[in-house]
Amino acid sequence: MNPAILPPVDSNLATAWTLPARWYTDPAFLPIEKERIFYRTWQWVGSTSLVQRVGDFFTYDLYGEPLVITRTHDGSLRAFHNVCLHRAGPVATGKGNRKSLQCRYHGWLYDLNGKLLNAPEFEGVENWSPDAYCLRNVRVAEWGPFVFVNLEPSAPALLDVLGNIPAEVQRAGFDIDQMQSIERRDYYVDANWKVYIDNYLEGYHIPIAHPWTLSRDRLRPVSRRHLPLLFVPVRPHSPDPR
Repeated sequence: MNPAILPPVDSNLATAWTLPARWYTDPAFLPIEKERIFYRTWQWVGSTSLVQRVGDFFTYDLYGEPLVITRTHDGSLRAFHNVCLHRAGPVATGKGNRKSLQCRYHGWLYDLNGKLLNAPEFEGVENWSPDAYCLRNVRVAEWGPFVFVNLEPSAPALLDVLGNIPAEVQRAGFDIDQMQSIERRDYYVDANWKVYIDNYLEGYHIPIAHPWTLSRDRLRPVSRRHLPLLFVPVRPHSPDPR
C-alpha cells in the first residue's frame, strides 16, 4: 500500500479492526503522520506556569519543528517558530525570562511579539525592510493550566475542538482555571506512538492492571469528531489486592 493513500476509517467500533502492523513499523508513515496529524491539530506544549509573567518564555520541539512561546507586555501569549530570519539560528533556548529574543549567531534581535528590532551591520542594505522579517507566528491557546499550539492556520480553534469538554469538567466540580502545575515527569517509551495511544484508550486491561484504582464497570469510551474521550471513575482508596 502506498502510505500516502490511507483507507477510510471505520467509525463503527463493532466492525472495526486494528491498524495494519506495517503502520507501526514502516518509517514511511511517520512523515505522513507529522504532516496530517501533529502539524494540523492542537498539541499540548507546556504549562502556563512557565509563562506567567511578562517576558517569560519556553522552547519546545514539536516533532522536528522548533518553537518558542512568550508572554508579551500586554499579557497575551505568543508562539513563533524558533528560527531567526537570517541564518535560521534559534532565538531562544530552554526557558526563562527576557525582554527580547536574540539569535546567538549574528545577533538579530526581536521583541516578544516577534518584531525585528535590530539587525547589526545592515545599515545601508537596499531592497529589504525590517518589517518583513518578523518571526513566523504559530497559533497558540490556553485552557486552564495548559498551553497548546497548532501549526495549521486554518484549523478549528482550540475551544471548538474541545467542544463541551470544558463544560463537562466544570460540571464535575473542577475549577480548571485554578489548577496549577506541581510537578513534571517525562517518560520515554521506546515504541511507536500509536502503540502507547492504543494501550491508553482501551479499557480491556483495567481489571488486571488497575483493579485497585479504576472502576471498569463505569468505563465509558466516547468518540468525538476531533478526539476520543475515556471516562474512568477513580475507585475509593483500598489496599493493593496483589
